[in-house]
Amino acid sequence: MPITNLQNSNDFEGQKFYVGLDVHKKSWSVTVRSLQRQVTHFTQPPCAETLARTLKKRFPGGIFYSAYEAGFCGTVAHEQLCKHGITNIIVNPGDVPSTDKQKKTKTDVHDSRLIAENLEKNNLRAIHIFTHEQQQLRSLCRLRECKVKERVRANNRLKGFLVYYGIQVPETISKKEFISQKVLTWLQDLELSCSAGNLALQEIIAELKHQRQQEYRVTKMLRQQVEATHGEEYKRLLTVPGIGPVTAMAMLAETGGLSRFDDPDEYASYLGLMPWDESSGDTIKTKGIQPRCNKHLRPLLIEAAWVSVRKSTELHAYYSKHAAKNNKHAIIKVAKKLAMIARGCVLKKEDYQAGYVPKKQEAKSEKVFQAYTEQHI
Repeated sequence: MPITNLQNSNDFEGQKFYVGLDVHKKSWSVTVRSLQRQVTHFTQPPCAETLARTLKKRFPGGIFYSAYEAGFCGTVAHEQLCKHGITNIIVNPGDVPSTDKQKKTKTDVHDSRLIAENLEKNNLRAIHIFTHEQQQLRSLCRLRECKVKERVRANNRLKGFLVYYGIQVPETISKKEFISQKVLTWLQDLELSCSAGNLALQEIIAELKHQRQQEYRVTKMLRQQVEATHGEEYKRLLTVPGIGPVTAMAMLAETGGLSRFDDPDEYASYLGLMPWDESSGDTIKTKGIQPRCNKHLRPLLIEAAWVSVRKSTELHAYYSKHAAKNNKHAIIKVAKKLAMIARGCVLKKEDYQAGYVPKKQEAKSEKVFQAYTEQHI
């Protein structure tokens, strides 16, 4: 690729420079382009101030645009770059256009060069940047998700221990597989044949109790924070059948508020509830839902859809309509409809109403009825 110094003078007043960054913990790989040419490439420490100072020194008077892929470093680098006068965007790695050859030749130099090229061509779309408050609320929500996984792991560890040693819980205490507080109290008084087994059992029980307390504490803190920042929206979501406190909190924490999405299709695509099709000529292949989604939110919405089918006659009828072909596909349709209902309640600032008919649809039905009566009466 041609590399040029652009011009011999040191005056770059008003000239645009496009900077592609491949961001790592210990270094940044930087490629600079201008006037359809690569100007320079260098590696530097991970510091926005150093980059801004270098660019302004080598290209005084220039206007700088930069981009890097979303990853582990969050938005700190983005904020620092903007602070030092560089217009920066963060892009999804899957949205950076690349050829088959570029995908097979992947290095820091190639990645930064590819970002700079597409930035200059205006082929990159910036992702939505949350505020600090919303990012920290999302982190608290994902911490709760981690606590749930740790509690399930501790619960399964205890179940496995009981099965391994053939310990049967009396039916008078619990008839279900759920390990209740009564079962834990009974297990604490249980004596095995060896002291080592008793110590192992007591430690597993203590770990399960600790994880349950941690999950409860984090859930309580998350609910308080959501009520403080999205109190009205949170109450609206709880009126929708199938959506409980956990799902409502996750929807608000992960999306930053449902009013953020202007387009319903964009909202459904973010949730990963849109179909994934491939067509060529007369051949159309449907591969199910999109693999790209918010992995923290979509499972909760699908679980909520199963609950809504039992609680709402309308959603149950909608599910039954599509379940004859494939019940798994049908529940995804219900989850999408449920998400749209939740969005409608938040945007219109109204609680969920069973049998609600939009005004446009109601007016249309009235016109159809009047036309029918004029023809037949």
